[in-house]
Amino acid sequence: MTAMRAQPVPRITAFATAVLVFGAVNAPTVLYAGWRADLGFSATVQTLIYAMYVGGLIPGLLLTGRWLQRRGPRTLMVLAAAASVVAALALALADGVGTLLGARFIQGLALGVVMTASSAALYGAVPPRARSFTALLVTLTALIGACLGPVLAGFLADLSGGTTMPMLVAAATVAAVMILLLVHGRSPAPQATPAPNGPSTGPLILGETVASGGIPDASPVPPPALEPAPAPALVPRSHMMISLTAGTSWSMVGLYQSVGPGLIGSALGVDGLTVLGGIVAAMLAVAGMVQVSARNVAVQRGRRLGLSSLLVGICGFAAMLLTGQVWWALIAVAGAGVGHGFTFLSATQEIGESHRRHPLKAAASMSRYFTIAYLCLAAFTLLLGIVGDLWAMVPAAVTLLGVLAAGCVAMLFSRNATAFPRS
Repeated sequence: MTAMRAQPVPRITAFATAVLVFGAVNAPTVLYAGWRADLGFSATVQTLIYAMYVGGLIPGLLLTGRWLQRRGPRTLMVLAAAASVVAALALALADGVGTLLGARFIQGLALGVVMTASSAALYGAVPPRARSFTALLVTLTALIGACLGPVLAGFLADLSGGTTMPMLVAAATVAAVMILLLVHGRSPAPQATPAPNGPSTGPLILGETVASGGIPDASPVPPPALEPAPAPALVPRSHMMISLTAGTSWSMVGLYQSVGPGLIGSALGVDGLTVLGGIVAAMLAVAGMVQVSARNVAVQRGRRLGLSSLLVGICGFAAMLLTGQVWWALIAVAGAGVGHGFTFLSATQEIGESHRRHPLKAAASMSRYFTIAYLCLAAFTLLLGIVGDLWAMVPAAVTLLGVLAAGCVAMLFSRNATAFPRS
């Protein structure tokens, strides 16, 4: 009896799709101020528009794992790319807040689908590559796309003097990759193979990745059972504590991706959206490079480094708002980038260890982890807008950054236990 594998998506096609959809979805980062000036909405509405993107991202991440069992990665990526094109066109032509809210929700949903489906496609591509190489590709899709989006959108907005051209270009790039999926979305069909009775030797299957979250397991592989004197095993903290640690880190990212460019521009006297997009991209690039290079750092050390750096980034951002000094901006960007990179990586590794201890609960646990982390992000940015309207944006931001700093300090004192293996 034989079992046929579905035709895999070419590695370059899956990679390009993820990068360009990431870029299109992150393009609005530097355009919120323009829409706010044109449509006259409040800071609360601005942060609500950003939160709608997060509101779409969560179900996209949670549901795509199930959809992949019925539809292959290629089909889901084509549908998500088509939805992203429609959303980008709606943003380009938006004449009301309702359009912005709906389009950002669709963009978030599409990105969640593409994150998960492209991760599955990269792990299932032929010829197979090492898991470490594929994990690097998955990380790079987010890093490159999230950095290019704000910079190119800012450049096009400065060039055209409006928000229409950046989103039209974003729609065109995603439409191009959708065509690529249609014409070069299938690798040559693999030969029929015997139905497996033991461990699979073919391409990595979806179940071997954390595809429901779009991020591969970055935890170290445990030593062989016969290896003498193994080191004490890490005992993960509670699920809620791990998720809140990631949520604290993502809240800082939410600041940079929502009202951050406007706050930075006002504090430093910078009007160019290209520069503001570059500042956001620099923070995300630092975070991405840390995640790529620090995978072998111990979880507890990574968390301490991350939260300490995040504290530096928070203090730097607050000092920049109060003094208008560019040096504080540089410290803020470096601290936030290093902090997010280490904190999110260590939290995801810790969740991975929890999954190895409780494999039957892995899917539900990962879903809750990302849901809590992204809800923290959305809640923090919404609170920024609400308090900013009731008070003023700078004192509101400084106050809430103080609350976030207190959360970092609390997380620094949360410790892992160690369990010695039984002899």
